[in-house]
Amino acid sequence: MSTKQFPFDFMKRNYLLANKNSFQGFKSGNWDAFPDSYESLIDKEEIWPRMLRNALSIGFNDNLMDISNKRFKEGNNDLWKDMKKGDFPDLLDDTKLPEGVGEKIKIKMSSLFEATEISYVLDNCLGKTGAPQVINLSINHLGKNRKFSYNNHDIDDIYHSWFILNQLRHLKSPKPVICEIGAGYGGLATKIKRNVPNSKVIIFDLPEVNVAQSYYLSQEFKEKKFLGYSDFLDKKGNLLKEEFDFLILPGWTINEVLEDDSVDSFINIRSMMEMSLEAISFYFENIHRTLKINGIFACVNRYLKPVGTKENYVHNFFKNYPFDKNWSPIYSFPSELQPHIHFLIAKREENPPIFPFTEILKTIRPNPFRFLKKVSKSKNSF
Repeated sequence: MSTKQFPFDFMKRNYLLANKNSFQGFKSGNWDAFPDSYESLIDKEEIWPRMLRNALSIGFNDNLMDISNKRFKEGNNDLWKDMKKGDFPDLLDDTKLPEGVGEKIKIKMSSLFEATEISYVLDNCLGKTGAPQVINLSINHLGKNRKFSYNNHDIDDIYHSWFILNQLRHLKSPKPVICEIGAGYGGLATKIKRNVPNSKVIIFDLPEVNVAQSYYLSQEFKEKKFLGYSDFLDKKGNLLKEEFDFLILPGWTINEVLEDDSVDSFINIRSMMEMSLEAISFYFENIHRTLKINGIFACVNRYLKPVGTKENYVHNFFKNYPFDKNWSPIYSFPSELQPHIHFLIAKREENPPIFPFTEILKTIRPNPFRFLKKVSKSKNSF
């Protein structure tokens, strides 16, 4: 019997079971990034309180992007694996912010105020879980001096969640089922749950990332009920009938745990672009089957990304995602934060709408005039 306490007993039990039963094809070459004996990291309880500063969250923490991108710039596919071995020093130091970074993030924060709502931003900034590197600021808003903390990753989570929540507020279910496919460390799921407290949040991801999500969310929601892969093995198709706040599962369980017409919303932020085409098709089959009529799917991904290794890769196009005909767009535009990313929120329809969704998909492509402007400026023409 394990002597560990929650959440570490939960993290290790579910990881070992999922790793034992793992399905082929869910981990693309982009995500072959975890060392063997990953479960030994769960035993190092002292490294988890600083997971947003050390290598535990590398690959799904934008604040570590400069470090994680070395894997691609240097062509070292084993970099992320190697960094998750041995000691786990902090990779970020508050006293050594690169020159100009703080000012750039402040400008980005000002743009976020304009793109969303100041009140929402101030009420939904990240907390202290994981010891994130943050910039602290204060602002006078509605006659009150408000202090808040933010960083590059959290700005993205606030931006995405604001648009998504604008639509989730229209859901009629008293306990909506909200599924996020590929949830990073759980930053966006945190904002969704805080703003829709009666929701059942289900996360589908790789088993290793499930471990990180279990730790982060358990610290953010200490009084909430968590279920995982061991509960799935016990209940399977009956699991949705259980009372829970968070259900954290490996992706291959989606076709067994979700009943037809059982989900109010799906969310995917920048992870389908890193999946194999087979995995994308698998998820879409289940989205089509399980999403309720008038339910929404928030899909935020690159227009194009090569997936796989240099020797064996495919081009993953957003416009080729296998949406069927029963969709209508609510939002469809290039992300203001990252113009190479497309922001789509689509509504599930009972029948094909008059304006075919296939025609909308054809418009989901990079704006070539954006690059033309750069060339024109560099030549100082016109």
